[in-house]
Formats: sequence, C-alpha cells, structure tokens
Amino acid sequence: MQAELNKRVSENIYFQSKMNLLPTISANFSYGFDFGYSIDPTKYTYVKQNSQTFIPTGQANLNLFTGLQQLNTIKKDKYDLLAYSSDYLNSINNTALNVTNLFLQIVLNKELVKAAEKQVNISQSQLDVTKARIKAGTVAETAIYDFEAQLARDQAALISQKNNVEISALALLIALQQPDQQGFDIIVPEINIGSVMTFDKMNVRDIYQYAMQNQPSIKAAQARVMSALYSIKVAKGSLSPTFSVSYNTRDDYFNKATALFTNTPVSAKDQFNQNLANDISFNINIPILSGWQRMTNLANAKLQYKIQQLNIENANNSLRKDVYQAYANAKGNAESYVANLKALESQRMAFETAQKRYDAGLAAAYELQQSRDNLARSESNTIQAKYNYIFSVKVLDFYQGKTITLN
Repeated sequence: MQAELNKRVSENIYFQSKMNLLPTISANFSYGFDFGYSIDPTKYTYVKQNSQTFIPTGQANLNLFTGLQQLNTIKKDKYDLLAYSSDYLNSINNTALNVTNLFLQIVLNKELVKAAEKQVNISQSQLDVTKARIKAGTVAETAIYDFEAQLARDQAALISQKNNVEISALALLIALQQPDQQGFDIIVPEINIGSVMTFDKMNVRDIYQYAMQNQPSIKAAQARVMSALYSIKVAKGSLSPTFSVSYNTRDDYFNKATALFTNTPVSAKDQFNQNLANDISFNINIPILSGWQRMTNLANAKLQYKIQQLNIENANNSLRKDVYQAYANAKGNAESYVANLKALESQRMAFETAQKRYDAGLAAAYELQQSRDNLARSESNTIQAKYNYIFSVKVLDFYQGKTITLN
C-alpha cells in the first residue's frame, strides 16, 4: 500500500542523512596515448615521439562544520520517518475498521437472507393451509390469490437479499485487494452480544484524551510540527560559514620518462615512488549572496512551521469530532437496538394472535398478511439495529485502544 511505500522511502532518507556525516572518498584513473609531440609530466619537457601516460588520483573530503545543517537534517528526517510510520499505522487501523464494517455487512445480509427465507416458509405454509381450507369449503376460493401474491413477493425479496450478500462479498474482496474468486464466502463467527452496553459510567472526555495521546493521526501531526521546527534550524544553518578538510593524492607514470642527468629510462616502480604527491587543505566557505535564496528558504520554513501547527490543531479538532460522534452513535444504536427488540417481541405476539384469529375464522386474510408484514419489517429493523450497534461499539473500542474482535 502507498503508506507503506512512503514509510520505506522515509527510512532511506533518514539513513542517508546519517551517512552524510561520513567523508566523501573517490578515486580517478587517467590513461592517455599521445602521437608525435607530448609533454613529459615528470619533467615538463617535450618529447618527440609517441608516448603513454597513466595518472591515478584520489580525493577525500570531510565537512567539519556546516552550521549544524547535517545534524539538524538528521533530526528533521527522524521526525519525518516518525510521521510516515504513524501514517502507515493509521492506514492499517482505518483498513481494519473498514474491513470490519464490510465483514459485518456480509453477516448482516446473511441474517437478512435467513429472515427472508423464514418469510417465504411462512407464506408457503399459509398458502398450503388456505388451499386445504378452500378444499374443505371453509373459505372462498378467492382467498388463495392474496397468499399466492404474498409468496411471490417474499420470493422476490429473498432473491434480492441473496444478491446483496454477493455484492457485499465483492466489496470485501476489493477492500482486501484480492482477485475475483468464484464462490467466495466467509465463516460467520459466533457473535454473542450479551447485555447491551450501558453508558452511564463511560466518560467521553476520557476516551478523547486517550485517543489524543495514542492515535497515530495525532502522532503524525505532532511529528510534522517537529520536522518543520528542525527545517527552520537547517535553513538558519545555511547562513553560517562552513569548514571542511580535503586530502588529495596523485601519482604519474610516463612511459618515455628518463633520468634527469643520464637520460636512461625510468621504471614504472621508480616513477610511482618518485612522483607520488599528497596534499591536505582546510577550506572555509562564507555565504555572502545567493540571490536571496537562503533568506527565502528560511522564510518559507517558518511559514511551513505555522502551517503544521494549524494542521495539528485541525487534527485534534477532527479527532474530537470523531470520538464524540462515535460515542453518540454507539449510545444511540444501543438504545435503538433495545427498542427494536421490544418492538419485535410485541409484533411477534401480535402476529401469533392474528394467526389464531384467522384460523378461527375471526379475521380476514388481509389482516393476517398485514400483521405478518409488520413482523417482517420489525425483524429486518432489529437485525439492522443489531449490526449498527455492533459496529459502532467496535469504533468506540478503536478509540479506546482495544483490539477489534467480534467476540
């Protein structure tokens, strides 16, 4: 994922900023072939014949003082790494919440399928009873049409709910970045709600304070403030003189070289021993004028620091809104679930009463179907309320630092 790649890039940058404290060392080798006139580099005299030269050189440079730019850059990159690491962790947390939501959506749709199958079975049973009663002559033949229409509607609803299961499964596959899998399904865990959570002793301010100290989104914003602070120090360091030390070594070989007085050829070994040169130098660089670029960089670094301070304030406000919203959702969904449970029980009793009245010939078919429709809606509402409550509790657990589980 992108957050992980950004983190790895930041790790490399931080590593390199530390390595920049090391000296730079390089070596160069030059080989030349001259035709006709050439210069003997050992005596700086002309030679009237073809010749060859070989010149190895080595250089090393070490910064002794750079206005603390290197050290402050290391600290800046360290906080950048902390910020990207927090972004990565925040991405993981958000993905976990999203996957949990998508997983629960599949479980919800599966329960709605079971509820729809139950309604189909009830309609089929009512239709069978009605056919028997028509055959016995206790009800008119026209009564069968209402039950057949109801069965058809329930069967259509069942098909729609099964499609919802497939769509929600596809959404989970996409979130997991998995390829399409024919017949993909999940194992539905045993979800035991137990007693519904009470909120009397829960303090939303405490949850917010904990989240503000532990949420990676806040840690990322805080790290970027510190990174911007060290960027100012780096920019100020660029106004300072810099000191460095350099070391150079050089050797020369000329295949036509001769001794100074005897004009006898000089061997390569002797040349390398005689021509080796080393020097060490101390350098100072004083910045005077660079088109005002350093001052502009400093001004922008200060502005970036103010921007990051505003960003952390916005992050705190956003987190506060999210925590209070999660608390309100969990509390509201808990109350809604309890209310729907009570409504479902009442609706179930009403349907049983309507069924008995219909069986006794005291109620018309439409009364029974209306009562059954009310029961079906109540069951669907209760299932929806149940999973809304479960997910909202998981979100609240997330802000309290609890592991997201369905147990």
